[in-house]
Amino acid sequence: MAFSRFVASLISATLIVSALGRSWAVQPSEHLLPGTTKGFISTHDVEEVRKKFNETQLGEMVADPLMEPFIEDVKKQIGAKLEKAGKRLGLKWADLEGVYGGEVAAAMVQPDPKDKMSHATVLIVDITGKRKEAEALLKKVEDNQKINRAPKSAIKEGAVEITVYTQPLAAGEKVHDRSYFFISGDQLIVADHEATIRGIVKRLDGKAKDTLAEVVAFTETQKRAAAAANGTRHHVRWFIEPFGYAEASRAAQGGKKKRGTDLLKIVQTQGFTAIQGLGGHLFFATEQMEVLHRTFVYAPAVKRSPNDKSQDKYNLAMRMLDFPNSAKLNAHEPPAWTLPDVATYLSFNWKMKEAFDYSETLVDSVIGDKGAFKEIWLSLKNDPNGPQIDIYKDLLNHLGTHVTLLSDVKLPVDLKSERLLTLIDLKNPESAAAVAKTVQKAFEKDPQAKRRTYKGQIIWEITQEDSLAEEDTQLNIEGVGAFVSAEAPPAKDVVQEKAAAKAKEEAEEEARLPNMAITVFLDHLIIATHVDFIQDFIANQAAGGPGLAQANDYQRVRAELVKQGSKLDSFLFFSRTDESYRATYELLKQNRLPEAETILARLLNSAFGPKEEGVVRKQEIDGAKLPNFEQIQKYLGPGGLYVQSEDEGWWLVGGLLKKQ
Repeated sequence: MAFSRFVASLISATLIVSALGRSWAVQPSEHLLPGTTKGFISTHDVEEVRKKFNETQLGEMVADPLMEPFIEDVKKQIGAKLEKAGKRLGLKWADLEGVYGGEVAAAMVQPDPKDKMSHATVLIVDITGKRKEAEALLKKVEDNQKINRAPKSAIKEGAVEITVYTQPLAAGEKVHDRSYFFISGDQLIVADHEATIRGIVKRLDGKAKDTLAEVVAFTETQKRAAAAANGTRHHVRWFIEPFGYAEASRAAQGGKKKRGTDLLKIVQTQGFTAIQGLGGHLFFATEQMEVLHRTFVYAPAVKRSPNDKSQDKYNLAMRMLDFPNSAKLNAHEPPAWTLPDVATYLSFNWKMKEAFDYSETLVDSVIGDKGAFKEIWLSLKNDPNGPQIDIYKDLLNHLGTHVTLLSDVKLPVDLKSERLLTLIDLKNPESAAAVAKTVQKAFEKDPQAKRRTYKGQIIWEITQEDSLAEEDTQLNIEGVGAFVSAEAPPAKDVVQEKAAAKAKEEAEEEARLPNMAITVFLDHLIIATHVDFIQDFIANQAAGGPGLAQANDYQRVRAELVKQGSKLDSFLFFSRTDESYRATYELLKQNRLPEAETILARLLNSAFGPKEEGVVRKQEIDGAKLPNFEQIQKYLGPGGLYVQSEDEGWWLVGGLLKKQ
């Protein structure tokens, strides 16, 4: 895991403080870090952050005696990981207490962007008034490094002496881990890359221009967040250049280990590098919210040459990310048909038909065959053995520009308890009737589709049987993938051969439709992960009860978002965290989280899972020590988020409220 290695390296190096250098005034960390910094997080005051977090209900939950066995187990496992990461520590987390005198900043750097394997981590600590405490660490660290058999040496950059500890090689390692550090004035600087720390020394005078402070994406995100704060000091600020950070994180883990398509590389060739960075500010225990965050995604329009005939804001598949702001206030308010007891509610505007067209180059790149995208849809229309659906005439031309997503958790919790329901707006009743015919045409001859009728409404339930899954290959495009029949052959034998050969060679799982249910109801195309979720939705309409908009917790969150600037938004999100976290929590407690199909579990598996295809991630934390969920529900309040699309990117504001 790149981040744990990152933290381990930084903290380990911090504890081996022993160097002298010329004194400079304390420099803001962004003036010391290089312009190739890809990830950055900073706080003015560690103690203030801890104090404010403890004032929140989340802080109360962590301090609850019921959580103590679990928290202690997590601390032990983190400590074990840190000690394992090169044996640099020799001390515990508690030994860092009392060293902070001001800003503490950590960063991930890509020293040479042309070298995708280059990576460095940096820690900058303001130790103003804490020199005595820092000195107290020296003897302890010196002794520990002798025990670790890590030789101490020194290098010089100008007049600054940089202390180096070289760790002995562990089994299987070929390159020594080294920690570089020095103290200059009232700042402790630590890094694990020689060129990076030498560069920081050269920036100590505050005159350098090759700094993070000169990176436009960084300055724009921080400037926007600071303006919104209106003088209120943040508790945490952060910044990420997404693609560089992903490359550096991958390099820190030893490089790309998975065989097969490199999606990171593909998206970088599809115009998504227009997203130059994202960052913002985080606040705890404000007057309004338990947690408040403000984020700006900096993605300015592509600068085109005079000869460029394109009028698009972005290039290639990046053009899919067109989320218009609403033309009127309260456009995202939950309609009367929104189930009142959902765990989450998401409403957003999206030009879906255009997004479908713009996905062509991305799909071709993923498949590895230029023209495959068009051939797929031509096959869907013309193949005599297929459903013969014209994807534009029969579906895309009827789509509106609004999507609603609902989720809940079905009890008792199991691996498939999280239910998702997507409602895609259709233009009018005539469009709804046309799409309903398309759905029937797509599935009436599909052996994996079952026709169900509930309260007079036809619902198609699609199940993926293992025997069929082994035989059929499927391309699933969000929102429309369901209309490719599982039995429809590929457009060309060449495409089929390439897909089969690639799947075998790369040992990847076949992309196929998951179990789902589809219907057309209330002038919406509805796609759900569970057929009973659609049935519950239909039953609620028949009952005519109150919807989500009348719920007290929703109204509280909505009022706070309006105070924070929600107006003509492109996205609106609401979450009952005590329900939306339930499935993840229960499965963690059962030590089954890696197997789960919840969104959070999938993210964790993707981020922390094994590199081998098809291997389930091992849960490293013993969730059995967690208290029953009912005992900690009282700490989990409702939250929300709004997004506004702007010329330079997207502005996101949200947070959590106290649980009443």
